[in-house]
Amino acid sequence: MTGLPTNKKTVDDLIALGGAEPPIMNSPPSQAVIQEIKKLYGDIYVTGLSYFFETQWHDLKPDRGILTHQSIQLLLNNQPLMGLFGSFVEHISQPRADHKYASQLEECIVWGLAKLPLSTRGRGWAPPGTSISPYPIPSLDDPHEALGRLQVFEALLLGNNFTLTENPLYNPLVLGNLNTSRRNEFEFWWYLAELAIRKPKCDLQNLRRLLDGQENRDFLYSLAVLREYSYHWNPAKIEQQLPSQLAESDPRCRLAVAVRFIRTAMEEGTTNVVRRFAQLAYRAYVHPGASLPANAAWRYQQESD
Repeated sequence: MTGLPTNKKTVDDLIALGGAEPPIMNSPPSQAVIQEIKKLYGDIYVTGLSYFFETQWHDLKPDRGILTHQSIQLLLNNQPLMGLFGSFVEHISQPRADHKYASQLEECIVWGLAKLPLSTRGRGWAPPGTSISPYPIPSLDDPHEALGRLQVFEALLLGNNFTLTENPLYNPLVLGNLNTSRRNEFEFWWYLAELAIRKPKCDLQNLRRLLDGQENRDFLYSLAVLREYSYHWNPAKIEQQLPSQLAESDPRCRLAVAVRFIRTAMEEGTTNVVRRFAQLAYRAYVHPGASLPANAAWRYQQESD
């Protein structure tokens, strides 16, 4: 968790809504299980996390033969996460593994892995904008950008349950020479953060022009749409309530498209990470809607009906 008040919802609460009760490991994983954990992390989760957050912070050393990178060490030193990962490995190795339970365990693991950048706070690195490095462009595995993007995603998932008071990311307007692809990446995440903290004059159009056909950005844009429009309309019912001949630019239409995208990503997302994050987003804003605003306008409409 990232310092939320105890009376607020957390991503762990969204995971719990899926019914998963992470087992308690009475002993550390065996060496064989640890090797399988390393393999799964390197082959599956590094790819998914790197693609989703557009950072190489989670990646391994370029030679990929020596698992000494910061993220893998943080994982190996995280006993609760290693215990959970060990339970997952042992469960999926069973001939009659419960796939639903396995997916619930995987949610816990994916979120635990996504949170690893939290462990880098307070280790002497200068925050964005005050770096003493002579290079103005952040590295591909910059720890501050990785941490900031995690915080932005968490803020979008939790809605009013999470308060992001300032943009934690590098401002692309003050960075040095960037190629178009890299600039679009930094701008997309910057405007996503601006939207998360509800900065004036920041709207969804800033994100739409920077999607670049990437699944992770389509997902994050859809999540932002759910967060922005769920005050006015109930995401769980918007598809049934859409008037005919509605323009695509109408916010209600965009909300319905976002709900469909998230629901589809739960089953057809290209990585395990996208699929598990889609499940969290669906619980947050569609069913049961744990992150929906309590003072949403449509709630009062339902009461009056």
